[in-house]
Amino acid sequence: MKALLGRWLNIYESEIALFLWTVALMFLVRGSGMILDNYAEAAFLKRYGVEYMPIVNMVNAFATFLVMGILTGLMTRFPDATLLCYLFIFCGVSVTFCRLLIPFDIDLIYPLLFMLKAQYEVLLALLFWNLSNNLFNTRQSKRLFPLITAGGVIGLIIGSFGTPFLAKTFSFDNLLYVYLVICIAGAALVKGMSRRFPALLVPEKKHK
Repeated sequence: MKALLGRWLNIYESEIALFLWTVALMFLVRGSGMILDNYAEAAFLKRYGVEYMPIVNMVNAFATFLVMGILTGLMTRFPDATLLCYLFIFCGVSVTFCRLLIPFDIDLIYPLLFMLKAQYEVLLALLFWNLSNNLFNTRQSKRLFPLITAGGVIGLIIGSFGTPFLAKTFSFDNLLYVYLVICIAGAALVKGMSRRFPALLVPEKKHK
């Protein structure tokens, strides 16, 4: 099976294990982002109001500038795998905290979730691709990154089509708990990659 997969997708046998782990991680990043995106946008439009969209987008752009500056500083101090693992946990816990506040009818939760979904999507994708650049060299990247991106597209499709089913099964607001579960799975996957490929996840030393 592995040999067939390698010949069909032009993946060498020594790369298959790392490739599959990376695709699975990309799938979770995009799938979780789509579920949170669907919930945050629907809740914001229905419970807060579309007329506040320009204000939220303006504040969100300013927040992105600040968050990116903070993340850049952290990336120089910690390995990408460690940051990605903790970011998964932070995203899941913070969204779950917002879910616990929903019964208190605090309207500001919905613009906050709308901003968080945009921030988390960008941050998780940034750390993922930064980690992937450390895992694969330039020649491998040209062959494998389009396939890895395809795994993310599958995650977007399944997350999008699966949102109505999950909303009916667990209720609409409990989609945030589903997001927490996927984030925990993502953190566990990063930990598993760190144990399986320890040499690949050592950050490169940068010389002045």
